[in-house]
Amino acid sequence: MAGLKRGKTFATNGPLLRFSLGGQTAGGEVKIPNLQTVKFRAALRSIVPVDHLEIVCNGAVAMSIPLNPSRDQVDASGGLNLSRSGWCVLRAWAEKSEYPVLDIHPYATTSPIYVQVAGQPARSPESAKYFMAWIDRLLANAQAHPGYNSDAEKKAVLEELNAARKIYDGMSGEAK
Repeated sequence: MAGLKRGKTFATNGPLLRFSLGGQTAGGEVKIPNLQTVKFRAALRSIVPVDHLEIVCNGAVAMSIPLNPSRDQVDASGGLNLSRSGWCVLRAWAEKSEYPVLDIHPYATTSPIYVQVAGQPARSPESAKYFMAWIDRLLANAQAHPGYNSDAEKKAVLEELNAARKIYDGMSGEAK
């Protein structure tokens, strides 16, 4: 449980991943003084072939790692240019299903390694706007829902959602 709470996790329906960035693993934090290249190590082991092995930072593919001919095993290392605070993960995925993985497609991702550049906090106005839109849908549904036990319960739910929206509003740069 302690490792889980610290973000020392990954999710998979088959492929296994190992990832470190600046000597840190999932849940860790890399602090660098400015734009620089940070060393990474990545590994894939899979019972089925995958089509992509990628380092994703702040929601965008920062690097595609070449696969071996069998597409089921990779050991890679190198440098990754990091220019802003945020997060990075390693993910592997295939474009179609492959037995014995009984899912839409094989997929795996590590939990994030957090990156702080020049002491700046992570900022993603795009992500904040996404979650504001999500909360707006929740608010509309919560407002219309007839099954509350009391008016006080409904009020508490709406206040909690509005408080969450306010947090993301401050991150998005736009007010509502």
